[in-house]
Amino acid sequence: MRLGFIVFLFLAGCAAQKPQEQTQPIAKVTTVTPINIGGATPYAYSAYADYLSPLLSNLNQEPFYQLSNPQLLVNAYRYHDQIGAADPRKTIYTFKSTTDDSWGYVTTSVGRSPIANGFVIEGSALGTVYALVLKQTKLCLATQAKGLPVFANGRWLFNESPGFFECTGLTNKRIYKVGSGLPGLLGPYFDDKDTVFVFRSQGQLQRVAVALKQQFPQLSVPDIRN
Repeated sequence: MRLGFIVFLFLAGCAAQKPQEQTQPIAKVTTVTPINIGGATPYAYSAYADYLSPLLSNLNQEPFYQLSNPQLLVNAYRYHDQIGAADPRKTIYTFKSTTDDSWGYVTTSVGRSPIANGFVIEGSALGTVYALVLKQTKLCLATQAKGLPVFANGRWLFNESPGFFECTGLTNKRIYKVGSGLPGLLGPYFDDKDTVFVFRSQGQLQRVAVALKQQFPQLSVPDIRN
């Protein structure tokens, strides 16, 4: 009888214990914070060293983009020159193929009131990255062109075989790696018509932004105050 009473107490005690609550994993929250880009400083600007080389290096980063022309321009072409033109809204830098008679080029064009904004994105699958969001700005990279554009009568004229183009902006999300979340990670901080570049460091972002400011003094760079 005593043994049965002890067993009863033991079972009753077990029944009275509350089940342990399952701890829910804390979901990662992606944050987007504006950062100060900084203005352009006077220096001896070199188109290839200060703009094209860091730009093409950035566009070749597979975690962010899915482009073929940046790699071709680096590996199969050699920088040639800038096409001189009295056009304050467009620059064209040319590349000559090392294997045939084709040309490549990088065009950057801006609207009447272009703006550059910088952001740091934290907490995404990409880790901490930095985004340069350019409004009223479009970049195109071309390869396999049979001839180069010319500036005549106030406008650009392109060859009948202008080559294979890859361009930013104008809702062209195909330039970004599938699954990267780009450029959607920026949420309300970007528009479908914007050009968005993503960098691993703030210094890389600032280098390209300053080079753009050198080409286009009208580019507005807001001053972010903490």
